[in-house]
Amino acid sequence: MNATTQIVPVAADHHDGWRRLFMDYCMDGGIEVTPPHLDRVWGWLASADAQTRGLVALSDGEVAGLAHFRVFERPITGTTGLWIDDLYVEPMRRGRGFAGALVESVRLVARTEGHDVVRWTTRETNVGARRLYDRIATQAPVVVYNATP
Repeated sequence: MNATTQIVPVAADHHDGWRRLFMDYCMDGGIEVTPPHLDRVWGWLASADAQTRGLVALSDGEVAGLAHFRVFERPITGTTGLWIDDLYVEPMRRGRGFAGALVESVRLVARTEGHDVVRWTTRETNVGARRLYDRIATQAPVVVYNATP
């Protein structure tokens, strides 16, 4: 990152850059993206009433990365945390500190709002991201399962 890089809350003027990166992120994850899907997620980010919030990494004014996060309740501790649902940096800009800066910005939100943990998942095969995550966080001792409704 350099002096012309910023991490800021997602705003209306980030829409086109956000949309491009979010589509790439979804496709990288094997998720089919439709216009209604994109519109729904953007609507959440644009609404003060939605639980999902977003940050973008800007490089020279262009969206270079994104993070979507939300509050989650932790009954076992009686506390709350922030869950990072999506974290993505444009491939040609990886290795420049954007992902770490996005995570650190979410950590700052958590400290400011009084949450006690920031949590996220990644694929076991995401070796590059895991190198970063192993430096900035501690791997949780849990296994995640998904069940269909």
